[in-house]
Amino acid sequence: MPATQNAANPFFGNIRQNMDLIGGVGRMSIKHPSSISEQIESELPTWLKRAVDDKDAGKLVSDRFLHIEQREQKRMQEALSGNVTYGTPGAARARSSVQIAGIEKGSKNRYNNIWPYEHSRVKLQDVSAGGCDYINANHVKAAWSNKRYIATQGPIPATFIDFWNVVWQEDVRVIVMLTAEKEGGQVKAHNYWDAKTYGHFHLNFLSEHRASLELAKIHQRRHRPSMSRRRSTNPTPGKQLPVPVETSPISPTSDQPYVIVRKFTLSHADHPFERMREITQLQYSSWPDFGAPAHPAHLLGLVEQCDAVVRSTLSRPNPAEPDPRSAGCGRTGTFCTVDSVIDMLKRQRLSRAEKSKRTQRQATPMDIDATGRDADKERDPFFDAPARDDLDLIEKTVEDFRLQRLSMVQSLRQFVLCYESVLEWIVAQEQAPKSA
Repeated sequence: MPATQNAANPFFGNIRQNMDLIGGVGRMSIKHPSSISEQIESELPTWLKRAVDDKDAGKLVSDRFLHIEQREQKRMQEALSGNVTYGTPGAARARSSVQIAGIEKGSKNRYNNIWPYEHSRVKLQDVSAGGCDYINANHVKAAWSNKRYIATQGPIPATFIDFWNVVWQEDVRVIVMLTAEKEGGQVKAHNYWDAKTYGHFHLNFLSEHRASLELAKIHQRRHRPSMSRRRSTNPTPGKQLPVPVETSPISPTSDQPYVIVRKFTLSHADHPFERMREITQLQYSSWPDFGAPAHPAHLLGLVEQCDAVVRSTLSRPNPAEPDPRSAGCGRTGTFCTVDSVIDMLKRQRLSRAEKSKRTQRQATPMDIDATGRDADKERDPFFDAPARDDLDLIEKTVEDFRLQRLSMVQSLRQFVLCYESVLEWIVAQEQAPKSA
């Protein structure tokens, strides 16, 4: 065999390190919302306007996804050869070696081609001497978003206890599950919540119902006055409980898009005096791996429902959100990308509104102080208007995630869905009635 630095590894023939990308990844046009107007389209951020241009017919987006795939393929080839180094682009700190963890942990991996990176993997705490701290999960966060997640494979029976250990140690309150338990007769996710005891952990079921993913119904319920209060297992003394932004129950026989909302309490036998944690699980099972993709509006509804649950959580303002889908990379990456980019766009709008208010009135000593405090923020490229409007936030976010977990946003169809969902969100924002 001819000598080569990155020879195909016969033991890992089914991973993308051996994929042939010479023919590209194909091309797929981006669908526009039916309600989009020429005015809204003309006011889109420059990066999005170029990406969704009908004349381009999806070529720009396809090319960007191909480049993301090629960079990951190169990382995988080098990582499995032990030669790759890792460093955040533009970072001043020294680059460090990247390693793939858990290849030898076959009994703890759902698939034999999705493993966590060592530098970002979640490590189990309080393991016995000589025990294993491995779980197939990574901490992931986009550089310019306040959202953070734990992306993990769907738990298998051998990792149920490990999963709930992570939920406890990371103080997770929201679990987003993007798969049915079975798809096409194949088990995609085991039921990890029906048993009451998982090692030292006790899981107590509280409630389950279906909730609508229609944005209009979610927004209507959000602004509806409510006298009910959310019960908390961790009340803050002297702090008023917020009115919950709850879900809209629908009939099990309804054809409307829905998410299953389950609530549990989690306690630890070794910490009997520590308060129980209330956990909310959102399961969206109408997004199959192979078949019709999720509708952008339904994905946005899932993001909205997740935000509603997070807002109602009192103990921590930004809890980690583990996503136990089947492999924890494709649909997980798509959800996290859309969620993070929407967060960035909200921050951009808030920043513009604040600057507009400052320019419309005379400067005060408070404005001078604020300028000083925000000096570092203003130097961040994200807050620099020319660069911000031209830089593709979806491409940047997917690249950020790919450096933290393998195959985040796994296919061109999922990558295109990110653009369609963000476009749908912007149109909905522009058409929403403005409050006084």
